[in-house]
Amino acid sequence: MLKIDSQMPQPLLEVISLTLRVPIFRPLDRKLLSNPSRLLSDLYLSRTRRASVTLLDNIAFSIKPGERLGLIGVNGSGKSTLLRVLAGIYVPTTGTLTVNGTAKGMFDISMGMHTEATGLENIYMRGLQMGLNLQEIKTLIPEIIEFSELKEVIDNPFNTYSTGMRMRLAFSISTMIDPDILLLDEWIGAGDAGFRRKINNRMDSLIEQSRGLVVASHNMSLMKDLCTHGLVLSNGSMIFCGGLAEALERYQKEINPKS
Repeated sequence: MLKIDSQMPQPLLEVISLTLRVPIFRPLDRKLLSNPSRLLSDLYLSRTRRASVTLLDNIAFSIKPGERLGLIGVNGSGKSTLLRVLAGIYVPTTGTLTVNGTAKGMFDISMGMHTEATGLENIYMRGLQMGLNLQEIKTLIPEIIEFSELKEVIDNPFNTYSTGMRMRLAFSISTMIDPDILLLDEWIGAGDAGFRRKINNRMDSLIEQSRGLVVASHNMSLMKDLCTHGLVLSNGSMIFCGGLAEALERYQKEINPKS
């Protein structure tokens, strides 16, 4: 666990005894799906006792300004789930999460794009979803269009764009503001070679300008390039949190010895 020194700056992010449990349906509960009114009553009024599964169990760490934390673990270890808790998408069942500043997650960058709306309309809608006001979005539009290289088609419906064009616009919108804490689920590197270079440069800039970083990745070389600390997860539990070199060593020895 990363210790907090009272004489050091206030942590950007602090997690204490965080646990996340979600309800699950047993096979016999499936009959509720044939009775929607009973299902809604059960879900919102808790009339039926549900089984639950623990996705994260007693997680604790903190990130101080300038620290970059890599989440390390095999598929299903809880890395993506923890990122979504830090981003506010999931609410912890128990424990506390304190974020001093803005935390922004880059997970599915195309999420929230409306296929019937134009590229320009999508910029406004996504900007509003990200908490910007109309004037702030208007100011950012020229930069977004220039970066995406979609000036000629920005007024066309999103569903007329190719896959590459959709990715360009979604990425350009998603990276138009700089958060205090950047949350990354794997590295974004899609598109043609020229645009991948632009993406890498933009990502490097975001990381440099952010005060903290949490990234989940299976790319150990990327971890060594980006991170100062590592948190090793296994089946939703924290195995180790500390310096990156020691975290990678613990992962190789205890979690993935055949790698």
